[in-house]
Parts: sequence; structure tokens; C-alpha cells
Amino acid sequence: MSSTKLLHHWFLDGLARNPEGTALRINDRRWTYAEADRTARSWAAALHGGPRAPRRVGVLAAKSEESLLGFLAALYAGCTAVPLNPEYPLDRNRDIAAAARLDALIVDRAGAAQLDAVAAAAPPVVTLAPRREEWTGTPPDTAVVVPDPAGDRPPAQGPDSLAYILFTSGSTGRPKGVPIRHGNVSAFLSASLPRYDFGPEDVFGQVYELTFDLSMFEIWCAWSSGACLTVLNRLQALNPARYIRDHGITVWTSTPSLVAALRTRGLLAAGTLPSVRHTVFCGEPLPEESAAYWSAAAPGTAIDNLYGPTELTIACTAYRWSAAAGSGTVPIGEPNAGLRHVLLEDGLVGSDTGELCVTGPQMFDGYLDPANDADRFLTHEGLRWYRTGDRVRRAADGTLVHLGRGDGQVKIHGYRVELSEVEEALRACAPGAEAVVLTVPEAAGPVLAAFLIGDDTDGLTTRTAQDLARRLPPYMLPAHLWALSDPPLNANGKTDRLRLREEAERRLAGDLAGTS
Repeated sequence: MSSTKLLHHWFLDGLARNPEGTALRINDRRWTYAEADRTARSWAAALHGGPRAPRRVGVLAAKSEESLLGFLAALYAGCTAVPLNPEYPLDRNRDIAAAARLDALIVDRAGAAQLDAVAAAAPPVVTLAPRREEWTGTPPDTAVVVPDPAGDRPPAQGPDSLAYILFTSGSTGRPKGVPIRHGNVSAFLSASLPRYDFGPEDVFGQVYELTFDLSMFEIWCAWSSGACLTVLNRLQALNPARYIRDHGITVWTSTPSLVAALRTRGLLAAGTLPSVRHTVFCGEPLPEESAAYWSAAAPGTAIDNLYGPTELTIACTAYRWSAAAGSGTVPIGEPNAGLRHVLLEDGLVGSDTGELCVTGPQMFDGYLDPANDADRFLTHEGLRWYRTGDRVRRAADGTLVHLGRGDGQVKIHGYRVELSEVEEALRACAPGAEAVVLTVPEAAGPVLAAFLIGDDTDGLTTRTAQDLARRLPPYMLPAHLWALSDPPLNANGKTDRLRLREEAERRLAGDLAGTS
């Protein structure tokens, strides 16, 4: 990978452009770029206050000062940042901490409840809790360090070192670690920022948790431009009109499911969001009607539809939507500058329809656990290409149209979910029962529905749902869980998923009609 910027150097670009401007706003609290820089610098120094320098810093925090400036501090300290969501089950965060081999932690009040257990999974050399005095209840037993504002920023690593590790749903039943290098993110920003005219006058809405890679677009496109990053909580994101107006948000990021939910509830009238200049959709297919609905509410906005798995660093294609584009699903566009793509069909390259495979500077090197690399890469023309698992069609003008998945992976509200991981968790919660997980359509987008199949499953669903919530993050929990004594079988004697899908649709139709 050629010499390029380190990720935190993009923040320094924003600092140079707008030192006294607002870098971060959370509720009524604001941090200027200069203040954010000083804070992250002091925290970086505190991370080096232990017996040895840390390598990987877990950020066990919600959307808070600790999560955002802590992520920056980890980079300033020359470390790899690993976001941990305090809303995720404890066992999942423990697994991530152990797999990532964390040796330092930054924690806020929301993460304090899990601190002792996560620290036990990967004993840290230092645990940083900048606002520990605000914690309620009994503090964890783990020793914590409050940062000293003195100290210089330690030397950073090179562009080939890891900037962060995100964990995604895994087909093996355990989350997969996706290591992203500084050069991967720099390639994305270098290719993406020229599409926009972001600057110090812009205000970005920060909607997503750091464990979801669309948040990296929000954070780094804002900070590299000297713009303000304004954090929204979940309730504000689900009804954003007032918040967007009150705070003058000019750049909005969203999954299509979020806009579908707003549309279903009729929450956005035409012309209600005049401040929004740019809207970026990503995470799942974008229906034309959702794009048109948002465009009517924000008539001055340019709408971009981005596509890309975490393994290709935030997004690898982009398409600028037009109201005259047509009907159906908005195309995903063309690959970013510097990326190459081929379509793989029946083991051959060269078709205009097939599995999208991509190579270039945004491609990660491989999973944290190399066992997950199997079948995920293609060797072609002497190069290594990432197999996305997404089927696409190349239109006559060269743009790519998403056709769906070729495996058991689905998108739920923008989050990647392996159906096999949910099924394995269900079987662990209900020993002796078979589990089948499907997606079913609802007005705001697809949701998960699950069947527990076995002779004695009638009384299991409530207890199983409670146990499942202790194993899986909220976005992976089935919205519907039903017991079934006998599975429908196909001609080969296997569970007939098509008939189960029909059964799920029948039950949902009965619920809507009030007859269940």
C-alpha cells in the first residue's frame, strides 16, 4: 500500500481548517476542534500510562464523548481502536474482547456495567474512565485511570497498520473481526470526498453506533472537512424532522429502512427539511419510492446511494439518484476510483450478471481469524479479489444494479446478519429443537422470523426469546418466534424453507387481521 494519510490526520485537516469551530456536539455540550484535539491528546497520553504500551484499545462506550473522542485518542496513541457496544450482550462483548486481544479499554457510564467482565476476557494494561465521578451505583472493581492533561501525542503508526477492527455477524456462530488499515480508510476518503462540497459550515447528523461502519462515513467525512458532528440518540433518529431543523443539519446519513419507517408513519411532509444539502443512503437496497419520499421532504438535497461490505471499507460504489431514474431499486452505481471489479458466474469471470468481486486499496487483507477467509477471496489475473456474496447486474451504461444475496446473509435495518448465526443461537437456547430463521417483509423493511421445531416447543418461545436476548445484539433478534411440532419436508426429506416462509406469511396475515 502506497504512502498515504493516517486516519487521525484527516481530523487534523479539519482542525487546521476550523480550529475554533464545533467538532462535536452532544445535546447542549460542544467541543471545538482545538478542544477535541487537546482532550484526545491527553487521553492518548494516559493510555501509555501503564506498564507497557497498548496495541488495541477497546472503546466500551455508547454514542458519547468517550466513544468518539476515545476512538480518536486510540489513534493518537498509535493503537488500533475496537468499538464495543454496551447494548450488546455481555457474552458477545467478551468474545470480541478476547478475539481482538484488547490490552486497553476506554469506558463511559453506559459501558461501566460490563467493564469487569470484559476486562477479565482481555486483561487491559490500562482502563481509562474520563468521567468516572459521574457513574452511579457501585463502581466496577477494575482499576481505572483518569487522564492527565499533560503529555505529548505519542508517535503514530504507519498507513499499513490497523486503524480499527469492526466485528460483523459470522456464519460460524461467532462474530467475525474485520481489520481495517489506515490506508484502507484513506483510500475511501480520497475517493469519496471529491463527490461532495463538505466544509466548515456543514452539520452532520451522527446517527449510528461506532460498531456499524456507516458511522465511519459520518465521523470522518465531517471531521476531515472541519464540519460539526452532531450526535442523535435513537428516539431523535426515528423522528428526525425537529432535530434536523433545530440544529441546522445539512448532511444526513441513513439506512433505507429508517426512511421507510418514517414514510410508513407519515412523519415527513413535503419541504420540511430545507437545510439538508446531502443525503447518503447505505446498508441495504434503496427503493425508488423511499428516495422520492425523502427528496420531497428535503427538496434541496442531493441523494447518493452507497454500497459496500465492511471488508471493502465503508462503501465501494456510489450512485447519484435522480427523480427521473425510474422505478424499482436505486442502482448502486460504479466502483470508487482505484477499485477494480469483476462479476463471477458459475466459476467464470466476464459475465454481465454475477457475484460482485472487488480488489484495490480499500480491500481488507483478511479476517482476524484466518479460518473465516475460506471461500471469501478469488484469485484472478494474479490478484486477490474479495467475493462480496452480492449478485449484481451491469447495465448498459456501466452502473451496477443490486440483485440480492447468493447465500444466507441478510440485511436488517442496514446491519449484516448471518441467518445461520441466529439459528445456532436458537438451538443453544432450546436444546433438542430445530431452528429455522427467515426474513419476512414489513412496512419499514424486512425483519427476522423464526420457527422452533420439535415435539415439546410450545412452552419454549417466551423463555427462548429471553435467553436469546442475552446472546445476540438487538438487531439480530427475531421479531417473530413461533413453535411448530412438525416441520414441512421437501422431496429430499429436508426442512422445506419455502413452505415455512408461506407459513410465516400466513401467520403474519392472521395477526394483521386480528384472527391469530
